[in-house]
Amino acid sequence: MKVTTDACVFGAYVAYMIREHARIFTQTPSIHIVDVGTGTGLLALMLAQQLPLPFQITALEIDARACEQAEQNFAASPWKHHLQAIHADVRTWCCTRPADLIICNPPFYHHQLSSSIKERALAFHDHQLQLEDLLRFADQYLTVMGWLAVLLPSSRKQEFDHLAYQYGLRLIGGCQMYATTRVHTPHVVAGIYSRQRMQLNQWNCVYQDEEGHYMPLFRAWLRPYYLHI
Repeated sequence: MKVTTDACVFGAYVAYMIREHARIFTQTPSIHIVDVGTGTGLLALMLAQQLPLPFQITALEIDARACEQAEQNFAASPWKHHLQAIHADVRTWCCTRPADLIICNPPFYHHQLSSSIKERALAFHDHQLQLEDLLRFADQYLTVMGWLAVLLPSSRKQEFDHLAYQYGLRLIGGCQMYATTRVHTPHVVAGIYSRQRMQLNQWNCVYQDEEGHYMPLFRAWLRPYYLHI
């Protein structure tokens, strides 16, 4: 499965927000994170690298081949004892421990043409996972102080905000992402949702300037992960 720049920025953004607001999660001895649709484990590994507190990450993946790759990636990492990949469907899987953070890069292309490749269809089309499935899972397993972090195309952000509110989750922070300084509308938006009435900073992350150079915020967030930036 291809690793996208959007997913990398999303993971870096969420890791940054956890570091900045770690006090929210200090009510328990360790943070429990559920990565829904982990793919090959990118987001789980990015968070593991940067978390400031003891943690356990449960990574769910419905595709067997991708889950196997995630298991291999976890086993090869320094955090292998804190990462668990599970071949499961979030709609039927039972979480044995409440989640302090649920993170998800869900299928984007609702009502658009399906991919001819099965794995790509599972990863990028929402025939398998609907946005409301994710919210039902969060409603059942998210702690009172917990966060739901989601990456969405800007065209579906308002829809998700409305659905989340029906489940008692409010948008408390976010990041709008722009490929270059030439565009004025974000193509994807990261949102952090919670049951708590709080307000986090809203960010705008532009990847590159008109000459193709990485922008300062992009560099700052991705420097821990990119070898050359």
